[in-house]
Amino acid sequence: MSEETRIGARASRSPSARHGPASSRDPRATGSRLAALLDARLPGPAADRLPAVAIPMAQNPEIIGCIGEAIAGGLARFVLIGPVDEIRRTADAAGVSLGDAELEHETDPMVACARAARLASERGVDVLMKGLVQTSDFVRAIIARELGLVGPGGLLSHVALCDVDGFDRLFLLTDAAITTNPDAAAKRRLVENAVGCARALGLERPRVAMVAPVERVSAKVPSTVDAEEVVRACRGDDRLEIDGPFGLDVAISPEAAAIKGIDSPVAGRADILVLPNLDAANVLYKSLTGFARADVAGIVAGATVPVVLTSRADSERSKLDSLRFALAVAG
Repeated sequence: MSEETRIGARASRSPSARHGPASSRDPRATGSRLAALLDARLPGPAADRLPAVAIPMAQNPEIIGCIGEAIAGGLARFVLIGPVDEIRRTADAAGVSLGDAELEHETDPMVACARAARLASERGVDVLMKGLVQTSDFVRAIIARELGLVGPGGLLSHVALCDVDGFDRLFLLTDAAITTNPDAAAKRRLVENAVGCARALGLERPRVAMVAPVERVSAKVPSTVDAEEVVRACRGDDRLEIDGPFGLDVAISPEAAAIKGIDSPVAGRADILVLPNLDAANVLYKSLTGFARADVAGIVAGATVPVVLTSRADSERSKLDSLRFALAVAG
């Protein structure tokens, strides 16, 4: 596959869109590679049917702002489950029109989560998005066995789409939020979930790097043993190209790979970085957003619908980008 088809490799970016703190940038800033990529995968207001998004307990200014942007852009329709009067007051205070959003009254956050998950199970909505609820309650509702949102042997995992200034392409990173210390079997699920996201973004055969501290397989470094096992298990799958273990430098830099004498179609060209555990992935994720001011959108994959599970500290911009990522994958 040619380099022109790598994630966001050919999209342009204006320098002005990259200046200032992340919260100050226009969510649809002209020149943003991440925004351009997601826009290209979204159905748009002319679509026969807009995807539906269910949000339990949506009475939060940043969430309401995100909803307003999505409605104004013709990206989705919404089912908002929570205290209806409070949701309306929050929208009025923010100057946001909720348009034709469906509002369902509920004051119990756990019940609201369960109702949202059931809507997804019944194919009434295409995306789930976390509102003002506990993450544990939200996830528990999604994995409820009777709903079938996560199949037997399935695994929920966080997948981040990252756009780093100066890097030649966008890439996916997993798992920075959910899977704490995956074994080799779980890492295969991480690969499957991330590959599904990459293919939904238009990358037919993504290059997957199993990241570890070193390239040599050693029982003293368990992540290298896991990497070797996952690579062996996934070889022959024509949906992806996979290799490793690779140090992060080898995974992303052709120069580093050449210096270390590593000849691989994945080395230096990875589209997906599978980190050894949550500690490593979370530190890399927050380093990208905190130091590099990367544009990042994140979703939870592994269920029958994509899930937006943003942090309370995330900006409206980040929430909107993550919602757009989920809508692109759902489409």
